[in-house]
Amino acid sequence: MRNSHLLNLKSFLFFILFNLISINIQAAKNISLSNGETLQLIGIGMHQELRNDIYIGALYGPDGVDDVEQLKSEHVTSRMSLRFMSSYSHRKLARHWKEKMAMNNARSQWQPLTNEIVEFSQLFMRNMQAGDELNLDYIPGQGTNVYLNSTLFKTIENPAFFVTALNVWLGNIPPTKAFKTSIRGLDSETRKQTYIEQYDSLKPVNGRFDDDLVILNAPVVAAAAVSAAAIVSATTSPIKIKKKSSKKSTKTAKKATKKPPAKKKQSTKKAQKKATPSKTTPKSSKKTKIADKPKTELKKPPAKKVAQVTKKKTPVKIAKTKPKRKDLFDADLIAGSYARDLINAIRQHQKYPVKAIRANEQGDVTAKVTIDSNGELLNISLVEKSGSRILDRAAKKIINKTAPFQAIPKELKLKTYEFEVPMSFKL
Repeated sequence: MRNSHLLNLKSFLFFILFNLISINIQAAKNISLSNGETLQLIGIGMHQELRNDIYIGALYGPDGVDDVEQLKSEHVTSRMSLRFMSSYSHRKLARHWKEKMAMNNARSQWQPLTNEIVEFSQLFMRNMQAGDELNLDYIPGQGTNVYLNSTLFKTIENPAFFVTALNVWLGNIPPTKAFKTSIRGLDSETRKQTYIEQYDSLKPVNGRFDDDLVILNAPVVAAAAVSAAAIVSATTSPIKIKKKSSKKSTKTAKKATKKPPAKKKQSTKKAQKKATPSKTTPKSSKKTKIADKPKTELKKPPAKKVAQVTKKKTPVKIAKTKPKRKDLFDADLIAGSYARDLINAIRQHQKYPVKAIRANEQGDVTAKVTIDSNGELLNISLVEKSGSRILDRAAKKIINKTAPFQAIPKELKLKTYEFEVPMSFKL
């Protein structure tokens, strides 16, 4: 009896545990957006850097969408979701997105979106920690809503922005080739389930980034305060009063400064000659009063006239100095575009070694390349090896054959430049 009770208890606990796991998996497979639309999981994968787990990315689309390329339509609702596995620098994250956007999109695609891309990167103001979540929700007719731990930070209206961001995962130079395979939903069900369980185990702390949102909105208030202060300082500026003061007032001021010493000398001489100060003192007091008048004329009348003029002119000056919307220059975007050209040049020379084909060897290689300002090759080091000496040597030969490269763009103002080249050898 006791054994049967224990058996029933174990089976009951197993049933509960199974249901809990099923609920978690279902939570990752189906999500709801702010417009009430439900999306289903298409692909999920792990992004790694130097074999370190950085974040799990998940891609969602409407029911019935099987091909991820359909998500590039401006009429299809979709979500890109990232949950971080470990701490990650906010500066590195901003650079990662900008460089990858430029690397995986043609210049004609990302350049008109420079302002949007830079504004997006500026949302990352603190380092990520395990469990933090970044969501990019594209809603047709509304744009891309950017969320950090469930807090809406920005809405980017241009639909082309989401496609540009999506190409970071689906383009020719994704974070890793394995990640691209996973995010397209091409993994085995076993691996997919593993990633889903890991994704659900990461719990974002809602509101952790809310203070950053306050800081992002603060510059608008500060700018208004500065402009108001500028108007006040302009109306009370003593420099303008001196410039617009009349010639008469300056002449009288000079006389006022020169006369008092002369009067003192006269009064002293008269005091020596005559011992009657009652007659001299009234005259000297009248003269000092007259000398004081120009000083009061300098302070009051001109100040009123200048204040009236400056109040009318300052708003016009401020309106003229307001910054206009222009395409910003961003070094990370230029660097990403430059790296794209370099990698494409190397890939044009890529050939599968005959010896590796005969030995049935395959693998992925990531090489770090250093060049000088003129594009001359300085160094090659293998960041990730393929496990095959033939393929590793072949990767270095391909890079050597491609050199020299195009010169470093002058805008970057660099003497040397480093970039990574992922090369895949598959039979």
